[in-house]
Amino acid sequence: MTAATYQYVDLPDASVVTTRALLTARENITDTVAARAMMCIHGGAGHGKTLAVNTCLRALEPGEDVRKITFRARPTARAVRYELFTALDLAGEPPRHPSEFDRLLKTALAERPRTFLVDEAQWLNGEAFEYFRYLWDEPSTQLAIIFVGGEGCHTVLRREPMLSSRIFIWQHFTRLNPDEVLEAIPLFHPVWADAEPDDIAFADSHAAHGNFRA
Repeated sequence: MTAATYQYVDLPDASVVTTRALLTARENITDTVAARAMMCIHGGAGHGKTLAVNTCLRALEPGEDVRKITFRARPTARAVRYELFTALDLAGEPPRHPSEFDRLLKTALAERPRTFLVDEAQWLNGEAFEYFRYLWDEPSTQLAIIFVGGEGCHTVLRREPMLSSRIFIWQHFTRLNPDEVLEAIPLFHPVWADAEPDDIAFADSHAAHGNFRA
């Protein structure tokens, strides 16, 4: 996984704050990777899901081969194949026939253990999720898969028994409560270090529209 800026804005001196949700994600991701399993992290936009997962997976590198895939539209199984081909840095041209493409991917995924971070997974439909399951179920592959997305990905996964039964861990991200906001924001950036609690609460509810609670 290439180095990334984890804040939505590249803010000098900002720090990632270890919240309760991030600590839980760290434990869950570590267990999922160790078990070569699949997990789903879901929740509303801006609740810190991607930030937490990126932070936790970076801590596992370079020992763990992490590949990130992000979807911005509803992909077919064919589109998922091409995204995997790119994410794995496979040489040559992608195969034209699905069966040949599947053999190529399964061969590549059997070479060594890997972890896929599938971000914006709310865009996946049953067909796309099923393709990931198909690769994960292959005995020779050594995959851990972390689906991260909005409530839509949780809904689709829960609707499909074969998919849902294979999810090792479900983690739901919610907003920080008011007490957690007051603890986290002074640690987030020096500008807030000496701020009065009432000022932080006011900024959260009025200026940030509650988005501090992420």
